[in-house]
Amino acid sequence: MIKLIDAARSVLEATVSSGTARVENIHNLVMDYARGYAEGDKEGVDRDSIYQLVRDITAEIGGFADDVLDVSEDARDSLKKK
Repeated sequence: MIKLIDAARSVLEATVSSGTARVENIHNLVMDYARGYAEGDKEGVDRDSIYQLVRDITAEIGGFADDVLDVSEDARDSLKKK
């Protein structure tokens, strides 16, 4: 039972850590876009840049999902070994 609790704690810690990093990345993507808009950078705020922003955010969310799956698989594998 202790092994299962340790594995769950490990998964939770890794998931929160990954989620925090991904949210920070998304925040930076949006802030970089907003800075270009606020500074009147016409090249930085065209339709293509909006689509790129959405693609980058989607990639971060997909990366987070991959991280969660990897952590879960690692935890499952470590429980099988014990």
